[in-house]
Parts: sequence; structure tokens; C-alpha cells
Amino acid sequence: MTNSLTVLEIVGPWSGEATTSLMQRCKAAWNVPLTELSDHMVATFLEQRIAIPEVLAEAERRLVSEERDETELFEGQLNEAVHRARGI
Repeated sequence: MTNSLTVLEIVGPWSGEATTSLMQRCKAAWNVPLTELSDHMVATFLEQRIAIPEVLAEAERRLVSEERDETELFEGQLNEAVHRARGI
């Protein structure tokens, strides 16, 4: 994975309105490199089933090599999102 890969490059431009706070957060992070996203946004993209293969790879990398950044809504959110994305 390149350090600058974004959801925009994976799935294309955002389309439609961002009428909820969840949609607004996703839209704001659409152009942010996956490696620069917060743990919360990585978990959010996984939970919303957005760019699963690439975001899952980033989440798994973080779980192995980085401390949590304290942005998760609850302890273990990223780990739980990874397990759900894997279908575990």
C-alpha cells in the first residue's frame, strides 16, 4: 500500500449530499491518506464497508505495529471493526 492512498483513489469521488454527521465525517476523510486517518476513521470506514480490502490492510497494520491513538469511541473499536470486516 502506498502511503498516499486515499478512499477517493480506491472508490472514486464522493457523490451526493452528506446529510448526517456520519456521512460528513466520511466525506471529510475521503481525501485523507489511509495512513493519516485516525483509528476512529479507519474503524468507521470498515464499519460502513467502504474500501474494505485497503482499509482492512491498514487497520491490521496498525493493530500489529502501532499504539492506539485514543480516538476510538470505545476501547477495542478498531479491533472489533477488523473482526467484523473479516467476517469473524
